[in-house]
Amino acid sequence: MKKIISIVVLAFILTNNIVAQQFVYTETTLKNVVIEEFTGRTCQACPIGHMLTNELMKSFPERVFTVNIHEAFSPDTYPNLKTNDGATLYGALSGSGIPNALANRNTDFGVGSGLWSKEVSTLTNQEAPCNIAGLVVVDETTRTATITVEIYYTKDSDVDINYLTIAMLQDSIWGSQINGESNPDQYVDGNYCHMHTLRDVITSTWGDEISPTNKGTLLSKTYTYEIPEIIGEPNGVDVNIKHLEFLAFVTNTMSGNKSRPILNVCRLPLLLCTQEDVFPQFESVKMKDNIICSNNKTFVIDMMNRGLEDLTSIKMQMEVSSGDLFEYEWNGNIASYCVGKIEFNMDIPLGTHDIDFNVVEANGIAFNCSETITTTCDEWNTIFVNNENDEIILELAQDKFGDETTWEIINDNKEIVASGGPYEYIFGETTTELHQISLQLPLNQCLKFIIKDASGNGMCCEYGEGYYRIKDSCENIVIEGDGAFGSEASHLFSIEIGDNINETKQEICHIHPNPANDFVTIKTHKNIGDLITISDISGRTLIIEEITADDIQINIADLTKGMYIIKVGDKSEKLIIRD
Repeated sequence: MKKIISIVVLAFILTNNIVAQQFVYTETTLKNVVIEEFTGRTCQACPIGHMLTNELMKSFPERVFTVNIHEAFSPDTYPNLKTNDGATLYGALSGSGIPNALANRNTDFGVGSGLWSKEVSTLTNQEAPCNIAGLVVVDETTRTATITVEIYYTKDSDVDINYLTIAMLQDSIWGSQINGESNPDQYVDGNYCHMHTLRDVITSTWGDEISPTNKGTLLSKTYTYEIPEIIGEPNGVDVNIKHLEFLAFVTNTMSGNKSRPILNVCRLPLLLCTQEDVFPQFESVKMKDNIICSNNKTFVIDMMNRGLEDLTSIKMQMEVSSGDLFEYEWNGNIASYCVGKIEFNMDIPLGTHDIDFNVVEANGIAFNCSETITTTCDEWNTIFVNNENDEIILELAQDKFGDETTWEIINDNKEIVASGGPYEYIFGETTTELHQISLQLPLNQCLKFIIKDASGNGMCCEYGEGYYRIKDSCENIVIEGDGAFGSEASHLFSIEIGDNINETKQEICHIHPNPANDFVTIKTHKNIGDLITISDISGRTLIIEEITADDIQINIADLTKGMYIIKVGDKSEKLIIRD
């Protein structure tokens, strides 16, 4: 049962009582969307509806929100997800059959209609007449939520009175769901994870009146709400504070016994507070997605101050699964109930590691809280050149579906410095075609080579055995990979001026042209009198030539289209012959 302890209107028209907004934007924005999805635990098609709304939320992050309303096909067995508000909404808004849904309380549509994404795309491109923002602060000890909502009108509403609704949802409710396996993201070992489930409406079901609604109006409302321990009768569900989310939305007018349409919606951030003076808590820990050819990585921590005092100092210890230990001391200021960013660098060994981040002291007082993340430090390669004008070579053997293959090289600012593809589709039998691209790239930067296949099956197998290589200016192979990379492969490298290029010079330094169809020239540094052999991929030797000079021209006109191996001593290169 909901308990509204107080409702206070804090601000009205800016021209009369001027109160500066704390949360809400005053510039015109596009509409956000709330999807009220009518669903049920014994509904066969409902998990498909959940998948569709999940995809929409992923496509429009923090723009699209879902409220799962259980009434029909929802038994009283555990977990009983039915609510009085849900029954009211279902009776007034639900169309024929479930699952069905409304986006911003416009026309309802069924799960098989194909209209869900179209309706959402249309709404998210419309200007919103008002913006909404706010904050929910929950005291874990008393389970009291203080909810502050601000509404700012960027244009006049159609009517003098609108309606503010605040809904409380709960995630991660585990229980039965017919056909739950059809939504594998929420189905584990026979149990279904119910998400975005309506638990209560803090305001009246159809919203509380708000006015005035003309352009330039700032409204602020504060609610105090006691979060129940359990919701549902019988077989109710524990209300886990850490799995709650609060949505605030404004509807335009009452139409019969319901308010509609929805003008805008937002998710209210949820802060958990305590009565402790000092209480830091990790909100998130991430390694920056920088392109860095180094073990020295940057970590960003969102630290929540759940205590009553400002946080001014934190000592942390980081333990890497490799056994390495690091310490860091931060000094600054994070106000009570606020989140601050802490950023620092530390060395991470190559490979994938778990890192334990531990707060051991806060404001000079011993403390203990921790967070563990898994992160990877990628290996990088160094390509040496003789001077800044030297070019490196990308050698790429496509498979039959070259039109699916693209690549790019980006610098440490994630700017594209070189790119290529898609290439041509090769009609007829399975084959490969070799592309050799000369590249002049910036020195002394960390670069990332990324190769992609649009179909997710690389450049290989029954469509032709493709591969890629990056070589220095003397064609020493520095980076290589076969065609079986799935959707994407990537490599870090840098280019530096140095003598190392002369230390690794290969015996075969250049084959031209490649692909070829009549003659091929081989530049080699082997001794006069040594032999060059050309074999097919089964190992059968087809041509033998004696080295008589640095550049050897070989007639290959009698060889059929396909891939061959040129070998000099113990060194070998691939040769593509085409029509």
